[in-house]
Amino acid sequence: MDISLLVGSSKGKFLANSDPLRLLMITHSVYVRDTRVRRYVEPLAEEGHLVDIICLASEDGGSQSNHPNITVHTLPITRSRREGWGHVIGWANAALMMFLYTSKLDIRNRYDLIHVHNMPDFLVFCALIPRLRGCPIILNIHDPTPELAQSKLQVSESHILVRAEVLLEKISIRFSSHIITATPTFENALIRRGVPRQKITVIMNAADPRFSRGNHDKWKARRTRTDKFTLLYVGTVADRYGLQIAVRALPVLRPAVPGIKLKIVPKIRDEGKALDDCLELANTLGVRDLIEVDGPVPLEQMPDIMRDADIGIYPALRDCHMDIALSLKIPEMASVGLCIVSTRLPVLEELYGDESIAFVPPGDHMAFAAKILELYGSPDFRERLARKAMERSAGLTWDSQYRVYRELLRGILGR
Repeated sequence: MDISLLVGSSKGKFLANSDPLRLLMITHSVYVRDTRVRRYVEPLAEEGHLVDIICLASEDGGSQSNHPNITVHTLPITRSRREGWGHVIGWANAALMMFLYTSKLDIRNRYDLIHVHNMPDFLVFCALIPRLRGCPIILNIHDPTPELAQSKLQVSESHILVRAEVLLEKISIRFSSHIITATPTFENALIRRGVPRQKITVIMNAADPRFSRGNHDKWKARRTRTDKFTLLYVGTVADRYGLQIAVRALPVLRPAVPGIKLKIVPKIRDEGKALDDCLELANTLGVRDLIEVDGPVPLEQMPDIMRDADIGIYPALRDCHMDIALSLKIPEMASVGLCIVSTRLPVLEELYGDESIAFVPPGDHMAFAAKILELYGSPDFRERLARKAMERSAGLTWDSQYRVYRELLRGILGR
């Protein structure tokens, strides 16, 4: 894919000659740690627009923004990994509270536009009252839920729960004024399910330059140190992301790589069963001492964490969702100049290729360990991959994608 085709071209301050917009963002996440939401909100606020956010509370209950044009309304709940009915009830409870918040705030503020981030898709109905008065609603489909359900449940597309997700997605999209999604492949999936192409805008998962800049001095420091060698895993811990593959590789790596460490920076504090299972596996294999688990960190700290690592890992297992989902951590690691080892996934082959990422077959911990050993023994190879990935990432920046978003708002609002 020529990623230059996805780059916007408009310049200048958005709606500079108009009155400030009043917008609402709704997200079932902790705003301060969600790059996907902050990268929309903060540029809008810097341009003088007024943005409210309804989101989950942070674990420490702290403030999530000090910007004068941003107001964060937090629910009295935070993120946790739940299974089964607990997961469904948690979403329903949050959606009800968000509906009440949205209705009350819209009566007071009369929003020009409401931007809802999935998951779940049905959060769009929190904006029912504003929609009835004609307020445009954007549904941002970061991950298509039918494919994600197949991936999480390991079932076929004919399964009753997947078909229910398809129906819920269809109703949510019909309710919405416009759809944003994260890749052309996601767009094609939505079109196959009957969504008109003109109702969809692709805004790619690009790294926000405020949180990801390369540093050549860090390359030099990593090349010369011999006391540690850090593999970095960042983000959601779930079986489909394959962290267990990296854990199984540690007994192979320990005798050959002095100072080997697997550093895990989870997305939320209560990552749940998948992380617990990985740590139990590490205990069984006798490598728990090689694993460091941090708590969730502010986005502003993530670049330094990435730069201090030697290799970023993404050992995802292949399926109908993982094959087409572009994890934001890949462009972020690429942007800071971190060498990446990843499962060979079609979406990454298309966007980055073998010259930028060290690919391994899915689910094979011995092949994963062999690739780490190859890269450990060749700092030049690591640096070459990192530089190529950084070059590829530079061709698809959040600045360019934000311009696409601005043009979308101009088209929807007519000003």
